Amino acid sequence: MRPKDTLQMTAMFLSGLVLLTLFAGCVSNSPNSASQNAIVQEQSAFIAAAKNCTDTTVTITDAVGTFQYTSSDNCVFTKTLVRLNQSEMQKMKTMLEGKNMTCLYTKGNFDPRLVTSLVGGIEYCSGDLKDDITNLMLFT
Repeated sequence: MRPKDTLQMTAMFLSGLVLLTLFAGCVSNSPNSASQNAIVQEQSAFIAAAKNCTDTTVTITDAVGTFQYTSSDNCVFTKTLVRLNQSEMQKMKTMLEGKNMTCLYTKGNFDPRLVTSLVGGIEYCSGDLKDDITNLMLFT
């Protein structure tokens, strides 16, 4: 493969990541979307439990993919990207699926963006998922 071809493939991959990142931060409030309302309700219930540092785990599938969120009584949050949407590029799936990050917070001070966005609030987190997302954003 020529360097030019590799550069073009990398540019396409990074463009896809940018679109994924932008899409992951958007939540539709369409009243006609029962599944979207269910997702928002699941997210809200989890966020409320996490703010109280309650042991809880939820798996949510949205337009981006499937994420597992865990909160502990020690105020530790873990986000795992279980699976990306089928339409995502295989290279992105290989890089991000199964990865997780862990975030520490104080009781009553949980950042809901950790659940409602792919990148929001991750500055206080650590782990492979954060590292890979940060690296991809740097090269975009």
